[in-house]
Amino acid sequence: MTQTIRKSVFGGFCTDLHMHSRASDGMLEPAHLMEAAAEKGMRLVALTDHDTCAGVPEAEQRAGELGMVFVPGIELSCGGEKEIHILGYGVDFRHSGLAAFRKKRDAERKNRAVQIMDRLEAAGMPVERESVYSQVSGVIGRPHIAAALVRAGYVHTVQEAFDRYLGQGRPFCVPKPEVTVREGCRVILEAGGVPVLAHPMELRSGEAVLGSLVHEWHEQGLAGMEIYHPSTASHKVAMLLSLARQEGLLVTGGSDYHGIAARGDAIGQGMERWDTAREDLARLFDAMGRSFPEKELLS
Repeated sequence: MTQTIRKSVFGGFCTDLHMHSRASDGMLEPAHLMEAAAEKGMRLVALTDHDTCAGVPEAEQRAGELGMVFVPGIELSCGGEKEIHILGYGVDFRHSGLAAFRKKRDAERKNRAVQIMDRLEAAGMPVERESVYSQVSGVIGRPHIAAALVRAGYVHTVQEAFDRYLGQGRPFCVPKPEVTVREGCRVILEAGGVPVLAHPMELRSGEAVLGSLVHEWHEQGLAGMEIYHPSTASHKVAMLLSLARQEGLLVTGGSDYHGIAARGDAIGQGMERWDTAREDLARLFDAMGRSFPEKELLS
């Protein structure tokens, strides 16, 4: 029995370091998300909501009650017209600098949502604004508006809403105010966290360009790269691992679970490929200044 558990945990099956709750644009309350993760057999989890740590205390408490090892996290939206997401692991969610950054981003998100809904209304596609706000438990995001477009009958799915109207380059997309990767890494580092590039393949850059960007960001404070993610095709894993070794970056993985049916995501999705999870997680915990909880994971 122990050997089976060991293979599951250190092969990645029982680890998910990228999940979202209703504190941002996920569908489950933080505690319910932890319960869903436990039901999937997860033993090591992180909550990484967009630009907020509001759900961390609730998630951390429930994860502990369920016997899971919990890592407090956040996913900062950086870049400008082209979004770059930086995960922060082991952050102190009470840190004043992180709190100030979160407050600023929250205000920007609210303003962006109003602009998007104004544009939709001007184009003859109004959405019920109160229904949008009623779905928001934490910070507002485009998925909340996409869901309203589905409810209004303009599209059939959230994904269709992004593909036709809200995604980058689509008619009702409003760019976020630019935040540099350097600034995002600084905020995470000052809050005691470890900055990791989320889903690098979603940048849709060629191998040479990606390598150049990662090198530049590494010099600006980036410490790791999320290689094991549903957007990483199996034949691209070796390339990303080579890049991580070349730059001396940590390796992480997560499903990016939101609980939105149209995304087709699932807790733990893609983690079965993470054969070096034990070594990679030990390095991550060392970078966070925490002892790797091997005994807890195998108990």
